[in-house]
Amino acid sequence: MSAFLRFRRVGVTPAFGAAVSAPSVFAWAGLCATLLASVACGSAARDPTAQPGGGASAIGGSSGVGGAQPGGGSAGILGGGGTKLRLLTQAEYRASLKLLFGELSTPLELPEDTSVAGYVSVGSASAMVSTFAAEAYEAASRAVTAEVFADAARWQTLVGCQPQADLSDVCVDTFVKSFGKRAFRRELTDVEAQLWVKVARDAALLSTSAATGLATATSGLLQSPNFLYRAESNALDPLSQRLKYDGPSMASRLSFFLTGKPPTPELLAAAAAGQLDTTEGVRAAAAPMLQDPAALDNVNQFFNEYSQAQAVLEAQKDPALFPSFNAALQSSMLEGTRLFLKNIVLAPGADVRSFFTSDQTFADALLAPIYGVTAPASGFAQVTVPPETGRAGILGQAAVIAGHSKANHSSPTIRGLFILQNFLCITPDPPPDDVITMLPEDPTLTERQKLDLHRTSKSCAGCHALFDPLGFALEHFDSIGQYRATEHGLAIDATGSLNGVAFDGQAQLGAALSQSPEALTCMMRHFYNNANARTDDEVDLPVIEQLATTLAARNYVFSDFVAEFIASDAFRSAPALPITAGSQ
Repeated sequence: MSAFLRFRRVGVTPAFGAAVSAPSVFAWAGLCATLLASVACGSAARDPTAQPGGGASAIGGSSGVGGAQPGGGSAGILGGGGTKLRLLTQAEYRASLKLLFGELSTPLELPEDTSVAGYVSVGSASAMVSTFAAEAYEAASRAVTAEVFADAARWQTLVGCQPQADLSDVCVDTFVKSFGKRAFRRELTDVEAQLWVKVARDAALLSTSAATGLATATSGLLQSPNFLYRAESNALDPLSQRLKYDGPSMASRLSFFLTGKPPTPELLAAAAAGQLDTTEGVRAAAAPMLQDPAALDNVNQFFNEYSQAQAVLEAQKDPALFPSFNAALQSSMLEGTRLFLKNIVLAPGADVRSFFTSDQTFADALLAPIYGVTAPASGFAQVTVPPETGRAGILGQAAVIAGHSKANHSSPTIRGLFILQNFLCITPDPPPDDVITMLPEDPTLTERQKLDLHRTSKSCAGCHALFDPLGFALEHFDSIGQYRATEHGLAIDATGSLNGVAFDGQAQLGAALSQSPEALTCMMRHFYNNANARTDDEVDLPVIEQLATTLAARNYVFSDFVAEFIASDAFRSAPALPITAGSQ
């Protein structure tokens, strides 16, 4: 059990009244956490058919991903659904505070996001609230309420009524229900409302201040797992035989997925009215969100994680060989890739396959020498990469190349593995324990020639044949992504083939990937996992393959595809998995 479920010792919010040695709001928050956990786990306890993929998960427990469990049992009975919890990411937490309170000036130190399988969204579905994280959320909630309730006009606007000093009037009831609904993204139950009203009145009585009472309850609501976790509930739909998300869950899924923000009161009202239970209702509700600039930013964030461009920030290079590689260049590399994705790959009407093929990128004065272009007068500018360098698309981005290279050389193996796993969704077997993976230092050989010798070992040949040829395509780029015509004065062989399509160099490999059904289906698998916080996409492959068909039908314009995706089974439901003996 995490510290989040334990009763805490803190008293009335000290910014508004003296600390007291009485049970605090955080004890109530602990009780609320227990209540939520009982609801989430209870659905599984009451319904032995609850399954992973939509299944129940307690606070800090299983995310519901991971696919069917091992074991025997009948394969004819499908799971009935449950509740899955996803911890708010830092961005979602801050967006939620902004919706509740408006702009805040108080700096907040929040727990770091956890990335699982390359995605923060997947990490959010398995994140546990440690003691440190619980204390950070407590400090954040106190800091926020201190700022808001220090201004009488501001907190009175937030509350919406003028309460009596002891909060004995109906004003506190109205505020708790209204604020609680927006914070929890659903209506409060009568029990919850009564609990938080009592917290506010007890704190007001102890401090003789209505503001202190309301601030204490507000701070506690922000620490409740009902606020910190997104609860997504689904149940078996007898028609589709899939686990369909209910209205409030769809409101949160839609809003957070498309805009990174919590659902508005209007969207929650639509959910309560049953409007999100149909495909047409979801399309109508999503239409204005798809026009929100934040929708583009959210999709751009997916492509940033998909490309693993952020790996450049952790890359280290030999300063003797690459003296220009420093923190400033790393930052420029990452920003250049972000701009490439947002303004080229995701531009209005753009073909998303330009992700692999575009000869356009963004450069500033630091990146220009690497791309072989004229530096802009200031900031970043869109540039055309010189065709003779054979650079194109995401695999030509300096951030991606530098982030998948050794400190002193290119490493076709690292690059090839990255391409195989990330863009073709193929994971090779690990090398045998007794295999020496280090290549000899020999300046008379190219990296390709060293690997050719390495593959003479039968235990190495099979796997390396899968990924080394993909990495060879990038051999004209050194460890920081700069073009080179030769290696140690030796000619570079960047040829290979992908599913029978020959290529010579990175641009031609990118072209082959852009036309590869396997690569586009792999992109859809990543997108599906990111949107649904899953890693067991193999259990829903028919639905994912249909996504690839939809992308093609929308002429590969990703914004048009997203509008179809949110109305599809891939987003509105989860696969119902057969019950097995190990899953109950």
